[in-house]
Amino acid sequence: MNDPIEQLGDFQNRLLEMVRSEHARCGAVTSDHCLLRDDVFNDLSLELNALQCKANPQYAAWLEKSNQRLPMMFHWKKIPGISTQAFKAVDWTCLPESDRTRVFYSSGTTGGETSKHWHSDVSLKLYEELLLLWFREHPPWDMKDFMVKECLFLTPEPSKVTHSSLVHMFSTIANDLPEGVLHQFVGQLSDDGNWQLPMEKLIESLAELSHPVCLFGTAFLYVHLLDYLEESGRQLSLPKGSMVLETGGYKGKSREIPKEQLYKQLAAKLGVEKRHFICEYGMSELSSQAYDAQIEQSELSTFGTTPRRFQFPPWARCRVISPETGLEVGYGETGMIHVIDLANIWSCLSVLTEDVAIHHKKGFEVIGRSTDAGPRGCSLMSDDFS
Repeated sequence: MNDPIEQLGDFQNRLLEMVRSEHARCGAVTSDHCLLRDDVFNDLSLELNALQCKANPQYAAWLEKSNQRLPMMFHWKKIPGISTQAFKAVDWTCLPESDRTRVFYSSGTTGGETSKHWHSDVSLKLYEELLLLWFREHPPWDMKDFMVKECLFLTPEPSKVTHSSLVHMFSTIANDLPEGVLHQFVGQLSDDGNWQLPMEKLIESLAELSHPVCLFGTAFLYVHLLDYLEESGRQLSLPKGSMVLETGGYKGKSREIPKEQLYKQLAAKLGVEKRHFICEYGMSELSSQAYDAQIEQSELSTFGTTPRRFQFPPWARCRVISPETGLEVGYGETGMIHVIDLANIWSCLSVLTEDVAIHHKKGFEVIGRSTDAGPRGCSLMSDDFS
């Protein structure tokens, strides 16, 4: 088997089989999973990186131009991160054009360029199966005592925003809900293509609820809801057991509120307990998601702004690296988020984000977006492909 596309397909099958068998053995994704072993993860990362180099001439050319050679990459931490800026400059994919059936665009900041992540029917099946496995480990509700009877997704319907990876994720979750749990997408598209909420209709529906509900939405949509409630002098009291999942950031679409303050205001305006909030971290350039968990007060260190720590599934790793050196920072120090994602089989497994985080022993804490171009030697711009 010398065809790199066939080899990538074989890699996907082996990865899925490994994840499935480990899930069956452990009964969970997180408990004693073999991919948590650095030697196993390392071997797979180096193999996938070499295959992507064969399948994507642009990647191979950039490695050569940057004097980054495969024999020098003896550990997954040595694999250079491809800046999310690169996804805006080129079609960063291993998929032949004939296999590309879906593309996800980044939401980006207002008026900015968007990046592209191409998918095929095969890659979407991988994406959906793995996102559901990890979501089931971190749902906003307790799966053993499922109280939520309805899920409201504050985004537009999937058919209206086919290029949104977030809405595709929400749709995948919606289709996997327990039997008898209702769901609906309540967001709308404005004339200029922005997402908005039918405020009066939504507030009336929430006020009439008699059963626990889970809201799924982006930070900026929640800010719009908070502002509307404040301006109209109203407050809601959602049924006991209601939940809130927040993701997506602000992207210049609303005023920004620190995470804990946002949750405090939402708890006050919606009547939802603060312990019933969960945050997801993801992006269109990745195929895996991270969820936060609140650590015990006794585990809090002297650094950090919140007790919330994000963690990726076993098939992905996060490094917090220095923008000056590209090296991993120490615990309690701040740097940029670099993700190695084995589920990014058909794109590039090593992605350097524009997000800043604090490195913790257990996970990472997202604190905002960087205004810098990224670590020296790691940022890929269009000139790198000329």
